[in-house]
Parts: sequence; structure tokens; C-alpha cells
Amino acid sequence: MGTISSSLPTTTTNSISNTGSSSSGSGSSTSNPTGIFTGTSAYSQDFQNVINRAVAIASLPITLLTNQQTTLTNQSNELSTIDTKFTALQTAIQGIAEAMSGSSYQTTISDPTSVSASVSDGVQEGVYSINVENVGSYATSLTTNTWDSTAGPSGNPSTYSLMVGGQSYSFTPSDNSAATVASTINSQYGNMVNATAVNVGSTDSPNYKISLQSTSLGATTLDIQNSSGTGLQTPGQGGEEAQYEVDNSGVTVQSTSRTATIATGLSIDMLANSDGPVDVTVTRSTSALNSALSTFADAYNAAATELGNQHGQSAGSLQGQSILNSLSQALASISTYSTSDSIGYLKNLGLDLGKDGQLTYTAMTLLGADFSDSTGVATFLGSATGGGFLKAATDTLNNLEDPSTGLIKTSETDLQSQISNLGTTITDKQNKVSDLQLQLQNRMARADASIASMEQQYSYLNSMFAAMQTADQMYANG
Repeated sequence: MGTISSSLPTTTTNSISNTGSSSSGSGSSTSNPTGIFTGTSAYSQDFQNVINRAVAIASLPITLLTNQQTTLTNQSNELSTIDTKFTALQTAIQGIAEAMSGSSYQTTISDPTSVSASVSDGVQEGVYSINVENVGSYATSLTTNTWDSTAGPSGNPSTYSLMVGGQSYSFTPSDNSAATVASTINSQYGNMVNATAVNVGSTDSPNYKISLQSTSLGATTLDIQNSSGTGLQTPGQGGEEAQYEVDNSGVTVQSTSRTATIATGLSIDMLANSDGPVDVTVTRSTSALNSALSTFADAYNAAATELGNQHGQSAGSLQGQSILNSLSQALASISTYSTSDSIGYLKNLGLDLGKDGQLTYTAMTLLGADFSDSTGVATFLGSATGGGFLKAATDTLNNLEDPSTGLIKTSETDLQSQISNLGTTITDKQNKVSDLQLQLQNRMARADASIASMEQQYSYLNSMFAAMQTADQMYANG
């Protein structure tokens, strides 16, 4: 009788690949980060189905959050596009303000040898006259003797006193030279006096003195005193204030400056005495305003079109959002602005609002209005800070575009914050799903290993009994 063991199958031991545990058996089961479970038992596919279902259920909130994040991202992108349109509109409004500023005005002067003029914001078109009766003069003085630049008995620079109109101002230069004393006066008291060191001698025999000139027209005394109180200057021209008359008013104005503001935004410089009234004609260029209004119409229409794209059957990502209503109201307030003055409406400047919400600009309408009522045009438009259409439009757009408080800017910031927070939440939940998947893989690997081991034992015992049965039959037949 042969031994039974010689006819039975041989068993082998394999390790089960899973995290933190191992099992013995004829088969092996593995888990990997791809989410695919690999086993050797007859139930390995069932284990994989369990894992897939559990992960799918756990991932449902992530799918919802991801969809929400996509929606918010689309809204953010569209709001950024709208922001670009409204920023362009804001720039166009600023362009109108620039076209109405002093830089768009020009002056024509009947006697440019007597008067020059400059304009600034707030100036109005018109003809202004000025009669320069006396251009005025500045008080002067010159050092009486050659300037003494020797140091004092102690070897240190001297302390001097500058006398202006009876007032004394003390100063100590770094040395006693005429050039240094003059430079020190200019640096400390240049608002009252201009000091220069001049050589009234020759190159071979220099004779340096200090010349003083007041910075204001009119009579005054100018002197430099040494430390002992001795005056060093000889008075020159005493100085006179300028005198002028505006628009034949009969009122002579005296001024300590040759520059005078004779109207809002209009300053003149008196160059010489005039033979009579000098006319200063101020006009504004219509071409600059024409270009600015055309640019404004284009920018407005682009913003209105972008808002319109968010409505209807093929509406954009902001459909139904309350911000659309606020932005539409802002545009409406700009395009329907009106006043009770002579111009009254944007339509009278060539900007006609159609039923489709678009502005149509007609340059000839502006030209006609500006020619017949230039003052009314200026009053209607106003300025960004002084009232009129420009202030109303500027304030409206600032409420939308202000970096800190503007509706568009704060909405963009809020959307970005929501998107970022969702991203953090999605990452956190995804990590939890990955941990769940790994745990299930490890559990299923251990279960699969146990079943595979029992299947091996069953196969072994089944083979052993079959071999015994065969041996018994062989013995019985022998």
C-alpha cells in the first residue's frame, strides 16, 4: 500500500498584499491607489462592486460641490467681463470731463505784448478785457561797498540779519563769501527775497556785491546788516504795486503780483503797461467734446449689450442674479439724466436712447447746440465734482467700480472667496473619500484572503478524499 501523501496536491503559502496585515493561503489579494481591487477568491468582483458603490455614494456631495464651483466660476468670469465694460464706460465719462476741462479751451489776446493768459478748470467761454495801467516794479538794493568775505575775529562765519520791510530775519551762512550769503538767503527766505552775488568789477579786479530784489511788487525796504547792526545795502528802486482794471469796471485793482485771476479758471500775466483795454477771448474746442461723446456712446452700448446677454432663452451665467438689476438701473440713470436748464437732456447733445437700450450719437446735433448755446452745454455737463451730468455719472460709476466699496468689485471679491472656500471643502471631502476607499480595499483584501484560504482548504480536502477513495478502490481490486 503506497502512502496517501504521495498522491495529494502540494500546498503553497503566499502573502496577502494589504496595508497593515497579511494572510496565508494559496491565493493573493492586493489593494492599490487606483481604486481597482484585485483578489483571487470567487467573490473578488463582488468585493470590487461594494467598494465602487460605497465610493460613488461618498462622492455624491463632491459632485454637487464641484458643479456649484463651476457655476460660481462661470459667474465670476462673466462679472469680470461686465467689469471691463463698465470700467471702459467710466473711462469714457472721464474723457468727457477732460474735454470740458481747461485744457480744451484756448485764448486769443488782442495785445500779447501787454498781457498773456492761461486757462484752467472752470473757465467759461467769453470775451474778457483788462487795462494794465501800471505793470508795477520790485524793490531792490545793492551792497554799498565791496562785499567783505573775511571771517570774524573767532574765525567762524558771521551771523547776519536780513531786513525786509522793517522785519529782521537772522541767518548764519557756512562762510562769509558773497555767493554763500546769497545762497543762504535764497534757501531760507526765498519766498520774500531773491538774492544774487554779482561782480561789478572786472575779471582781473573783481568787485563782488549782493543784489536783493523783493518777490512781491510794491514799496519795501531791503537790507543786510552785519553782526554789529550796520546796514550793508544801498536802496535802489523802491517798488510799486501793479494796477489794472477789468472789463471797464471803473475800479482800479492794486496787486503785489503781475499775475491776476480775473475770472474762474482764467489768469492773466501783466507784461507791460497797455495803451487801453486788452481783449482776452476764451473759446472751447468742440472737436474734443465730439470725440468724447462718441466714445461714451460706444462704451455705454457695449455695457448695455453685455447686460442684455444675461437675459432671455440663451442667457448667460448671471441670469437671475440681483446684481443685473442694479447694473441696469445704473445705466438707465446715466442715459436718462435730465435737468431744467436750456439743454435739459442728453438727446439735445446728440445722444438719443433707443427702445433697444442703445445710444445713437449724432455729431451735428452737438455742433448745433455748442454753437448756439455753448454756456448751456457747459452747464448741463458740469464737472465730475461740481455738478451736472458728469458728477451724476461719475458718482453712479464710482458706486460700482470703487475698489473698496463698489458693487461690482465687492461682488467679484465675494465670488472669488466662495470659489476658494468650495475648493478647500472639495479637497477635504476628496481626501476623506480616498481614505474611505483605502480602508475598504484593505478590508476587502483581508476578506478575500480569508475566503481564498478556505477555498484552498476545501480544494485540498476534496483532493485528499478523492485520492483516498481512489486508493481504497485500488486496494479493494488488488
